[in-house]
Amino acid sequence: MSEKEETRIIEAALFISARPMALEELRTLTGIGALGYLRKAVEELQSEYAGRNSAIEILSVDGKYEMRVRQDYVGRVKQFAQDTEISRPALRTLAYISKHDGVLKSELAKRIGSSIYEDVRELVDAGFVKPKKAGRSSSLWLTDKFHKYFVKGEVAAASQDTVPKTQDAEAQTTLPANVSEPEAGPKIAESMQ
Repeated sequence: MSEKEETRIIEAALFISARPMALEELRTLTGIGALGYLRKAVEELQSEYAGRNSAIEILSVDGKYEMRVRQDYVGRVKQFAQDTEISRPALRTLAYISKHDGVLKSELAKRIGSSIYEDVRELVDAGFVKPKKAGRSSSLWLTDKFHKYFVKGEVAAASQDTVPKTQDAEAQTTLPANVSEPEAGPKIAESMQ
């Protein structure tokens, strides 16, 4: 791998990560063993962004690196931020819902436990799940936002306004294998805090 390719991989990782990344994580990603060499590559990338007066900056915070929108631009673009980081328990619940689109909330509570009520509230607030009244319970359906966020290159089968006519045991979509540790998400929301 060339030096330029290593730098671009670091850049992509910092861009897509929803949290600051340690040099050790970047070492695993790039295969670069020398932390000093890796630190120099990140610092050169920082200089590259600073040198071209980019609206994006790479910061070092407590020995970890993150890419975010410069404070000068946050006020103008913050309405486009999608704060979609999900807690691990809610993500586990979302994975079950993705396999059983249209599942009743009461059935979900039997399968996973009563903690799902808080998880479902988080998922509805994030816009990944839409409840539909079903007797004394609610059925939980995946939204277009779920399909856009987790299903790349596929057309969304369910939408926020329409419910699929059949309830298939096999979900129409599946979460990525690495979904248990959500890393992706825009960096604007963190800059607003």
